[in-house]
Amino acid sequence: MLSRSAERTFAVGLTILLSGCSLGPMLILEHRSPYDFDKTVATVVNNATARGWEAPKSFDFRASLVAHGQPDPGRITVIKLCSPQFASRMFADDDSKYVSVMAPCSISVYEKSDGRTYLAAMNMGLMARLIGGEVGRIMTDIAADDAAITAFTNAESPPSTRR
Repeated sequence: MLSRSAERTFAVGLTILLSGCSLGPMLILEHRSPYDFDKTVATVVNNATARGWEAPKSFDFRASLVAHGQPDPGRITVIKLCSPQFASRMFADDDSKYVSVMAPCSISVYEKSDGRTYLAAMNMGLMARLIGGEVGRIMTDIAADDAAITAFTNAESPPSTRR
């Protein structure tokens, strides 16, 4: 019988093998938005706050990069989201505080050269399975909220395929 750590290591190794050694498309979910950039940002924030999440900060990467003399990457905003309920559950135990490196949750909204707006978020369902235990159970709950917050993207298009 394998230990939980060995099981996780095996699962990660198998995942890498089956994904062609690229975890990006599995770890980060990308969806095309049916809305323009501004409406997509507003919809994410509104959906999150309606579910009890806070949206304490958004980062405008375009403004920051251009202000520092870097090339204009186009419109990119990363919305930071925090659920006080999930955070208090997650950080109540000293053994799970390491997961704070992933907090607060982020949803990125950006425009691509095709003129369309997209959003991306961590695949919390996969992360829940990889981490396991109580943290995994909490992350499964977070994954359900993430899906609800971004559900508006499912009506127009399936997740985009990235290569």
